[in-house]
Amino acid sequence: MKKKFVHICEEFEYTWIGKDNGMIPIYIKELGDYDVNIVTLDLKKDLPETIRGVNFIKIKRWFKNIKNFAPWVIFIKRIPLYYYLMKNSKDIDILMLFHMTKCSYWNSYFYKKFNPKGKIYIKADFNLDVYKKEIERTEMKPKNLREYFRKKREVKEYSKRKKLASMIDLISYESLDGYEAMKDSYAGIDTKGKTMYLPNGYDSEFIEKNIRIKPFEEKENIILTVGRLGTEEKNTGYLLDILERINLKEWKFYFVGPIEKSFQREIDNFFIKYPEKKENIIFTGEVKDRIKLYDYYNRSKVFILPSKWESFGIVMVEAMAFGNYILTSNTCAAKDITDFGKVGEIFSLEEREKVENLLKDVVEDRVNLEEKYKETLNHSEKFKYKNLMEKLLERI
Repeated sequence: MKKKFVHICEEFEYTWIGKDNGMIPIYIKELGDYDVNIVTLDLKKDLPETIRGVNFIKIKRWFKNIKNFAPWVIFIKRIPLYYYLMKNSKDIDILMLFHMTKCSYWNSYFYKKFNPKGKIYIKADFNLDVYKKEIERTEMKPKNLREYFRKKREVKEYSKRKKLASMIDLISYESLDGYEAMKDSYAGIDTKGKTMYLPNGYDSEFIEKNIRIKPFEEKENIILTVGRLGTEEKNTGYLLDILERINLKEWKFYFVGPIEKSFQREIDNFFIKYPEKKENIIFTGEVKDRIKLYDYYNRSKVFILPSKWESFGIVMVEAMAFGNYILTSNTCAAKDITDFGKVGEIFSLEEREKVENLLKDVVEDRVNLEEKYKETLNHSEKFKYKNLMEKLLERI
C-alpha cells in the first residue's frame, strides 16, 4: 500500500503550481511511491481537481467574508481544516507545511495529536534578515501601548514557533546562509539532525517535454523581469528610475507579471514623461500560461531582479534554465543562484550607478553574453527539481 504525502497550503493560487508549493508535491509523486494530495481552503475556480497525479482537496473555510480582526477569528475560520486533520491524520505518513508560523504550529498540533508517529516536513521559505529583525523586536522594550500589544502578540507567535521546532521531523532552508545560521537550532530549540539545505528549483521535466531551449544565436536582445510588479518587496519602481537614464538602443525591456493598482499610476506617469520609451519598455500584465511565460525566458538574454527581500527568488532559477544572465540585488539566496557571482552579478540597492552601468554594459555589448549563457546552463543543473527532490526523498 502506498504511503500518503499531504501538503497543506491554505491559500493556493493557480500560478503556484509551477512554484515550490506545487512542484515539491508533484515531484514527490513522480519520483516516490506516494499518494500525494494538496489540501487548501482556497476555493478559486481556476484550480484543477488534479495535476500530474496530485489531487487538490478543497475545503470550505468558515466565515470567509469576516475580517481577521482577532486571532480567535482566524482560528475559527480554520476549524474545517483542523476537522480534516482529525479525520485523516492516521492515514497521512508525511505532512508538509510552509513557514515556521503559528498556523503551522496548529496544523502540526492536530496532526501529531491524532498521529504521533507521523512525520512533519516544513519548508521554511526562510529569510534570515527578516528572522533576525523579528528576534530583535521580541527583545525590545515597548515605547508605547501600541508597541506593548504588538510585542505581546509577537512573543506569543515566537513561543508557538519554539513548540513547533520541537515537533517537526525535518526542516529545509533555501539558502546556504540561512542553512548555516539555522542548521543546529531554531528559536533556541535544538534542531540538529533535523535540518537540510534545499534550494528552490525549476520544473525541468515540464521544460524538457514542452519546450525547445533556444541556442544563444536564436535569442533576442531582451532584458526581462518577472513578478508581482509594484509590490514593496519586488521594488519594481527601482527599475523604472534606472531606465530613465538608459538608452536601450535596439534592446527591449519586458516587465512580466500582474501590476499593483498603485504602481499603474507610476507606469502611466513614466510614459507621459518619456513617451519615446514605449517602443523599448513593455508591460505584458499577468501571464498564467506557463508555456507563454517560459517563452519570455527563452527569448531573453538577461534577467534582472531588484528585490528588497526574497526568501529565494524562484524566477531567477527559471530564467537560468534558459541561459539568462542574472543581475540580482543582494538577497539571501543571491550567492547560491549566481554561484557567488560567477554566472551573474550581485548588486546592492544603494549602488544605483553600478546597476545603471551593468545594464549599459549589456546594451553596449561589453558583456560576453554567449559565454555567460553556457556557464549559466551548466550551473542551472543544480536547480532541477528532479535532482533536488531525490535528495529530499533520501531524507524523508
